[in-house]
Amino acid sequence: MRKVLLVLLILALVITLFPKTKITFWTMSLKPRFTDFVEGLVNDYEKLHPDVDVVWEDVPWDVLLQKLMAAIAAGDPPDVVNLNMSWTLDLAAQGVLLPVDELLPKEVLDQYFESMLDGISTGGKIYGLPWYSAADVNFYNTEIFKKAGLDPKYPPRTWDEVLAYSVIIKEKTGKYGVLPTILQDPQVMFEWDGLPILSPDKKKAAFDTIEHAQVLNKWATMYRLGYLPKELIEGGEWTKATELYQSGELAMLITGPQFVDRVRDNAPDVYKKSDVGPVPLGRSQLYGGWYSTLNIVKGSKNPEVAADFAAFVSNEANELKFCQIATIFPTRKKALEDPFFSKDDGTLETKTRLTAVNALRSVTVFKYDVPNRQELFDKLKEAIISVFLGEKDAFEALKECAQYWNEVLASQ
Repeated sequence: MRKVLLVLLILALVITLFPKTKITFWTMSLKPRFTDFVEGLVNDYEKLHPDVDVVWEDVPWDVLLQKLMAAIAAGDPPDVVNLNMSWTLDLAAQGVLLPVDELLPKEVLDQYFESMLDGISTGGKIYGLPWYSAADVNFYNTEIFKKAGLDPKYPPRTWDEVLAYSVIIKEKTGKYGVLPTILQDPQVMFEWDGLPILSPDKKKAAFDTIEHAQVLNKWATMYRLGYLPKELIEGGEWTKATELYQSGELAMLITGPQFVDRVRDNAPDVYKKSDVGPVPLGRSQLYGGWYSTLNIVKGSKNPEVAADFAAFVSNEANELKFCQIATIFPTRKKALEDPFFSKDDGTLETKTRLTAVNALRSVTVFKYDVPNRQELFDKLKEAIISVFLGEKDAFEALKECAQYWNEVLASQ
């Protein structure tokens, strides 16, 4: 008995003298569906590192940034936070993230897709680790296609075809063809047509041209003629698009492959009528990818441990596990070689996955590493909306916006 008490006393002293390293890990809207998966990641890491205690908290995506900034201001930030590529660049510019290339060895970083690392780099530093990615596909309602006289075997392959299909569908069925989320990233309509929005030296706007105005006017005309839903300029267009598609009122939904799970669960009748095709492309044959990130917050008391944990969460084996329970894709090159991403079993879920994989191999990460990025793009969005509403001429609106951009860029 005395020996047992002595051992317990020694253990208590060890715990007191050598307390565990504690890190906090914030994810973005993963509960309750992925609770078991994330808890498994935490438990596995703690088994490998018994001196580390990982505290996990899941935060709704729509309040994450607000809560993060409040925690930073209070001097109590999470060590690892789950963001996305756009938020990573914005927060890196604000100086609230730590560069991971100063915390992790090069051989670890080399395992990720180079384009994805570049997409969250600024000033020669990498400010996060890509965690999981998505490549868009085109979900479409075959019944609406048939009613419009369109052959479901041939979904549109270009954005111009999408717009042409939308006119036919609206005229023949009264339903909308597509609700594109082009104003979430207002530059994409130009990128799709291979038109730059910045000069090569990134010191001037490049969208004050007739060619840019023609592209903008094409989309604006479709909107003003009633072939694109009014929600396009009202905000929340992705949520509205998913609702319209699931209710059978939208023919096409260009979105991430994870949507197949949502429509199967929420609208089984629409799911049975759905098929999937490649994401439409413009003249540039390029489209922008999206991916989630793991970031180390400035103020972390244990940044090296936090970075090691982030690398563990996003390693090849764990990414593959995540992909097998969610319709997402890895950010480490090796994981994409698994047979899971090449075998076809004839289901819509697998067809969606294989369609997205083909797109993922050529995904482009559009990045604008300029000061006041959010301010500039908000101004561009305002200019585009003014044209959609018929308040301004396309060329004049873009010219006026370009002058604003040039003044801001020149002041830096």
